[in-house]
Amino acid sequence: MNSWLEFVQNFKTRKLFSAGLKVFSEGDLVSGIYIICSGKVKITMKTDDSIERIIRLAGEGQVLGHRGMSTNMTYPISAETLTSSELADIPNEDFFKLLRNNADLSFYMMMFFADELRRSEQKYRLRTLKSVNEKVASSICMIIDAFGYKEGETSEVDLSMKLSDFSNFAEISMLSLSNVLKYFSRLNIINWVDNEIYVINEHALREIAQTER
Repeated sequence: MNSWLEFVQNFKTRKLFSAGLKVFSEGDLVSGIYIICSGKVKITMKTDDSIERIIRLAGEGQVLGHRGMSTNMTYPISAETLTSSELADIPNEDFFKLLRNNADLSFYMMMFFADELRRSEQKYRLRTLKSVNEKVASSICMIIDAFGYKEGETSEVDLSMKLSDFSNFAEISMLSLSNVLKYFSRLNIINWVDNEIYVINEHALREIAQTER
């Protein structure tokens, strides 16, 4: 990856965002793509009933804005920082040039889109699940996969979001989320303390979620 990363360093525009700021909004014209150098971002989409749903979480090294790379070149989604973040903004022309001339980047993007499809399938499955336990377990696993555990902690999930965002991502009510987290705590699968989640048994979580890392 060194060749295309070196190119990015030469052609990127470095942008700093405080927590809670929009990177781009649904309907904006696409000017390029973003690579997250540091920080965490939530990607949202409005449903048919105008509810803004969190459809993806992205952390360091992840790409933003690729969904806008279509014939109409507008973003079908919005992106908002969850934490202070540094993003590399790569203009369309430079990005397309890289794709045409750099096999490493082309392969990376192919694998990225494959992972993105898998995440989309997981999120779609989340909507169709009947069990709130599965919804919460699946959401915790997706958060772990996106953000990992807090630095210096081997078990505390790096939520980097409010519980209201968590319930939005899991597509359940705050009350249901609270009840499930308490239930998982009683089963010694997690420990929920001061709105922080400490994982005791990740394997059990993934068994409930029916997902694999």
